[in-house]
Amino acid sequence: MAVTKPRNRSLIFRLTQDEYEALQVASTDEGARSLSEFARVKLFGALATPPLHTELSALRSTMARLAERLEKS
Repeated sequence: MAVTKPRNRSLIFRLTQDEYEALQVASTDEGARSLSEFARVKLFGALATPPLHTELSALRSTMARLAERLEKS
């Protein structure tokens, strides 16, 4: 049996009824065991994703290199 750390911290935020229902549907669609598990997975997934400004900066650099290559050819 897997040993897991006890979850003894809470994060509380408010949702509208529509937001709550949308999360319930998404949670069920993805097969999450609970709404808490679904929210945890999505939250930590967002932390693993680079911030948008980092992605845009990388895209700008790539575009600049491509433009430079096109100008040389």
